[in-house]
Amino acid sequence: MPITRGVSFEFRNQVSPRYVEPLFLQLDPGIWYTSTELQQQLRDSGLDVQGKLIVLANITFWDKIGLGEVQRQGPGRPNLFRLNAFGKQVRALYSTNRALFFDIMHYLFYSAWRRSRHINHAPLWLYAEICDTLWQEAPGKMDTMRLTGRLQSESRQSFPEQDPNFPERSVRSVFPWLGELTPPFLSPCGSRSDLCSERRSYCTPQLFHLAVDLAYHEAGLSYGTSLAVDDRQIAAVSRVCLLNPDRFWDMASLADMAMREFEVRQGQWGTSLALSGPPRWIDLPDFGELEEEDEEDDQ
Repeated sequence: MPITRGVSFEFRNQVSPRYVEPLFLQLDPGIWYTSTELQQQLRDSGLDVQGKLIVLANITFWDKIGLGEVQRQGPGRPNLFRLNAFGKQVRALYSTNRALFFDIMHYLFYSAWRRSRHINHAPLWLYAEICDTLWQEAPGKMDTMRLTGRLQSESRQSFPEQDPNFPERSVRSVFPWLGELTPPFLSPCGSRSDLCSERRSYCTPQLFHLAVDLAYHEAGLSYGTSLAVDDRQIAAVSRVCLLNPDRFWDMASLADMAMREFEVRQGQWGTSLALSGPPRWIDLPDFGELEEEDEEDDQ
């Protein structure tokens, strides 16, 4: 991999569920908003905050996960952001199915690097690694300092040319998203500042569907082909969903009933899963042909 300068691996602490209602839900699709206008939206929502960094961090990450696009106008000029059709689709979920909204946001953060393998998604490599590590160790109490040290070491092994660096707060910044899931993966325990992990007993069938679709992508399988299910695949899908693997087949049966493209197949050699095509209930962004982006504004 060539040396890439200016790449940020930080998952910004301003990218938080607390800004979904006062910021993300206020956007009308297709309209270009200046960063100054978005800062005013925060003030209008009653948040007494310095909104410049909050707005910049959120529109940058919304762009990274395909909810819209950022237009950078140059030094001294406000950035522009526009919510796209996919962003409109996700935005509408908040009022109709809040559990699905946060499952989808989690999936977008989790899968962006794995679907693109593009350095622009380096902070989302961190998000997925945090999820995988915590899932592997669950149940347990958060030791953020130890987790940060471990992930910093792993990042330098995985990206030796980028010399990754991120603070402990970048690891903590992922935690609120895992606490908003239904049921939550992280919950308060002990003192008020402590968080403990517990693998989830269920998730939305849509998230399970997307997790299997990601397994297809990573295995290079064509739609219509059966995905052989062994312990390795059960663990891989369960990690995406932060699910207890003991609940895998219950969720597979539910997805079979609820999702048109999803099928549980019984065969001579055991039970497998099959997707007839890409998920049609959601228009996932295509990260197949990402162009290099200027990371300067993401620092």
